[in-house]
Amino acid sequence: MSIGNVQLAVEHLEIGYAGQALCEPINLLLTPGAGLGIIGANGSGKSSLIRTVLGLQPAISGTVSFHGAALDEGSARFRKDVAVQVSDGVFFEELTVAEHLEMVARGHGVQDWNDAVTRELEFFELQQIAKQQPRELSSGQRRKLLLAAALVRPARLLILDEPEQRLDQRIRVRLYRRLAQLREDYVSILAVTHDPLMIRDCLESALMLHGGQVRTVDAQSGALWLER
Repeated sequence: MSIGNVQLAVEHLEIGYAGQALCEPINLLLTPGAGLGIIGANGSGKSSLIRTVLGLQPAISGTVSFHGAALDEGSARFRKDVAVQVSDGVFFEELTVAEHLEMVARGHGVQDWNDAVTRELEFFELQQIAKQQPRELSSGQRRKLLLAAALVRPARLLILDEPEQRLDQRIRVRLYRRLAQLREDYVSILAVTHDPLMIRDCLESALMLHGGQVRTVDAQSGALWLER
């Protein structure tokens, strides 16, 4: 594999707190169009892995690189190429739902930003609350807004933390179809999930964290593990 084709490289990464590792060192590579799930029981280190990759939590040891350079969440290239949805996403409380999406779309140079915002509002069924502010939303509506903000803009890599949470099954299925299509357009996906349908329908493999061990399984095996 040419290193030029690697978007995200995680090498010998130890994750944890106060110097105490949650699992053995993690290695992973994401190339354009790759889809990798992160699965495991609660407390196994899934969200800690995402947060460490994003630089939101310090690593115990190891490296994370993006296009061959040390990952810098504040760099122009990272902000241009990487869209993120994390569970504790931050909102601008003075902006409405539609204004949030407009800010993200226009900030990332989306030419037809008005159409893009309208499409996301329709996709996530947020039209009726488009003029409401985040503090007025339910937890499910806030999750939809976080996802819409990640998808309203162009990206080469999507990093998602349990995107299925608080979504009804109908919207989950629609979201998974969309993520599969993005992969066909060479967008890479790294996603923590508890849903076997996500592993099966829009990812190609999964990194399983279990009992302090880490191993890679194919999508079907990952889906079966989650169903146990």
